[in-house]
Amino acid sequence: MNTVQFNRQGGGLAKRLAGEDHISGLIVYGEANIAKTLLNEVEGLAGIGVTALTNPVMHYHVSEYFRINPGSKLYIVSSLLNDGEYVAVKQLQQFAEAKIRQIGVVDLITVFADLAETSGAIKDVLDELAILNMPLELLYSMHGITSANLLALPDLHTFSNDRFSVVIGQDGAGRGNYVSELVTKKVGIIGAALGAVSKAKVHESIAWVERQNLVTTAYPKALTGGNVLARELDVPAFIDGTLISDFTPGQIQSISSKGYIFMIKHIGYTGTFFNDSFTATDLDSDFATIETNRAMDKAQRGVYIKLLPKVSGPIYVDPVTGNLTQDVIASLEAIASIPLEQMERDGEISGFKININPDQEVLTTSKLEVTIKIVPVGVLREIVVNLGFTLQL
Repeated sequence: MNTVQFNRQGGGLAKRLAGEDHISGLIVYGEANIAKTLLNEVEGLAGIGVTALTNPVMHYHVSEYFRINPGSKLYIVSSLLNDGEYVAVKQLQQFAEAKIRQIGVVDLITVFADLAETSGAIKDVLDELAILNMPLELLYSMHGITSANLLALPDLHTFSNDRFSVVIGQDGAGRGNYVSELVTKKVGIIGAALGAVSKAKVHESIAWVERQNLVTTAYPKALTGGNVLARELDVPAFIDGTLISDFTPGQIQSISSKGYIFMIKHIGYTGTFFNDSFTATDLDSDFATIETNRAMDKAQRGVYIKLLPKVSGPIYVDPVTGNLTQDVIASLEAIASIPLEQMERDGEISGFKININPDQEVLTTSKLEVTIKIVPVGVLREIVVNLGFTLQL
């Protein structure tokens, strides 16, 4: 029958995620320079002349980021050289007007032997940004790890750098492996890891099995030298190129216990997942995981925005005692609680309490101290099941 037919298609609206928790940054050291740029989708790379041939490492990690978390926002920059002070982290956050919540660094220059020194330099940058109310979490990938030293990596839980995570995963048979062979350096999985962090709510672990399966699809042949390769990250490996399946469970646990982030398989469950969400600090620290840092940083930013307008404003005291009046305390506590109440409604924290001591010498110091206690959301890292036979129930 003669007619006009329509094939309904999607994909043109390019829906964007709400809020700002997903906004991320990506820095590549050791590849051709790319100016600071905001991307809303991987296709935006073509607009700045970046292709899988001109900048294969950046193109791969941007592709991975948006594969894991489409609809997000990503600020990027790359530099052929590394100043050793990671100033680009501060510059990219400044360029983004402090909107970046998590940033990934792919370092093709620094070798793993310099990890402690690198952590110290990055800690200085992260601490400075936090003081300026521009906090972010940093995921770091380096090259130079070999099979000989993989099991002898330093213990990150001795580093005292709680906004810093080291990712030592590598794609074993897909595009990531292809790009690594192309540039003759292992390029890691920072793009996917950064995507997973931005996809998770601030209180969620990137290792959540139910929500963070890293395997979704294979890349088209045009991006893999005309070869049909495995689905991306379906064959997990370490950054030295050794497949995870070549290690014993005890060896894998040994590497995990040192605080590194990589990919694993769960027996009887399809997909690839992160082993955990460690940061480079003591396991007893309140900030030993990415999610506790993200939740606290979100609280910090929210309270800061609400209290900032009160800076340099008048504050009244009881003329008899010199203490803060109850009206002033109630008002400030109510203002500071607004973002925390929203986080509690969103399930990002379990609860909170704000306290302002009225006995403060504000007239003398012009300084007010506010104490906020937050009860975080727990993460179910292990389930112990007692299973056995019995003669009767």
